[in-house]
Amino acid sequence: NVTGRFRILLKMKKNPTGPAALSRRVRYGVSGFFVLYLLLTVLGWLAPVPAVQGAVGAGMYELLLQLQSQPFERLAAMPLWQRGLGLALALPALLVLGDAVRQLALVLRQFEQGVFFTPQVARHFRRFAGGLLLGTVLTLLEPTVRGMLFGLLADGTSQLRLVIDITGGDLWTLLLCSVFFALAQILHEGQRLADENSGFI
Repeated sequence: NVTGRFRILLKMKKNPTGPAALSRRVRYGVSGFFVLYLLLTVLGWLAPVPAVQGAVGAGMYELLLQLQSQPFERLAAMPLWQRGLGLALALPALLVLGDAVRQLALVLRQFEQGVFFTPQVARHFRRFAGGLLLGTVLTLLEPTVRGMLFGLLADGTSQLRLVIDITGGDLWTLLLCSVFFALAQILHEGQRLADENSGFI
């Protein structure tokens, strides 16, 4: 076991621009994408503006408005407090996904240093997969909760209308995240058992 890890480290030293460079690019790409996603989400709720064709991030901005199930005209007509409430409802999913991105960044940093199969890497990877799954669930539930609250505030009645809008693509995304989390759990348990067995040798 120790010899195998030593060989992996030797390979990393001989080829420092391979997995390390790829891990670094993935870490920068995922982190940059999440920061852009966060900024456009905040902008979409607090300061909605028509997307300028050809501008950087215009396509992603329009996609975010679609994901929020709120076209620009409806968002612009909302009072500021209502748009602030919409952003507040989106924050739990954003915070969970942000922590998942942070856990993935920690895993990729270990990869950059040539450390692959350790309990710490398996633990961070499991937390990333769990955060990704939880963030996906919160993202799917958020439009339903928002629709209930907005409907209650708009109608001024005490009746809540439950409208669940989940597409087949949403179910596939949830399934993939669940499988990903299960694989991360298997990896974590396998690494734990391997370390326990190596301790008896």
